Amino acid sequence: MTSNRLLLSGWLIAEDRDTPYDGSIRTANPLQERTQIRVWLLTADVRLAARSGVQVTATLPDVTRSAVVTRATGETLNFSENFSGLGDTSVIAWHRLPVRRGWNVTLNGGVSLPTGKTERPTFREELSEGSLVPMSRLQRGSGTYDPLFGVSANRVFSNILPPGIRVFASAAARTPIAENNFRLRTGASWEVGAGASRELRQAGLGHNVVAIARLGWLHREQDVFEGTPVLVGGGNWITLAPSLAAAFGSFTVQGELKLPLWRSLDNRQLDSARVLQLGVVKAF
Repeated sequence: MTSNRLLLSGWLIAEDRDTPYDGSIRTANPLQERTQIRVWLLTADVRLAARSGVQVTATLPDVTRSAVVTRATGETLNFSENFSGLGDTSVIAWHRLPVRRGWNVTLNGGVSLPTGKTERPTFREELSEGSLVPMSRLQRGSGTYDPLFGVSANRVFSNILPPGIRVFASAAARTPIAENNFRLRTGASWEVGAGASRELRQAGLGHNVVAIARLGWLHREQDVFEGTPVLVGGGNWITLAPSLAAAFGSFTVQGELKLPLWRSLDNRQLDSARVLQLGVVKAF
């Protein structure tokens, strides 16, 4: 919770999808396939009234997919494809309800704007049979206006591990309702999670370091092209995300490591062992 009028933040989300899974089973990767994902998030959060505000987030993805293929002739092909630039932009309005029984509840809703470039998907063998590199073109955005919904709640229990812990829970959903101009429809997704945070007051750490642990469940539907599911991206993940946040005056620095505890993918596809998130927030 904050009383600041404006929060500006920059975040980097990084992951390397280099391990193939078939459902929940890890499989071999003979083509050394890899999808390297780096996404920058630039966010402005403005409080417009005592308990209401709006948040705008621009995404800047940088994605590279690669593989090494040895032909029957002995020739080696080092395949690589990259896209980067402006992705989609989300605009979300939020409202905090009056505190009840110590619980702070925030409702939010908005839309993802199609500011990212899209192209018509092409379905052809780019490498060799059995390749996990997606045969559809990489996309920076969905090409559609996608509704966003969310709710979060938190409460401080001062009698647990004094000076207390903050317990929190949240749920969020992205619900595309239409195809884009190329008849590609982004799969809907939702995520629920819960966790706790506590100030660290041990000697040498001071009073401005907070430890956070979160358990989350992410579900994502596969994209659909001309009524047919695109065989990448869909599945379920349960993750544990420990993180640390440190305040330095009006700046807050936070790092989070998201670790999959369990996954069940809709088909054989590449996945990552971890997702790293680093961010800096400036309060005004």
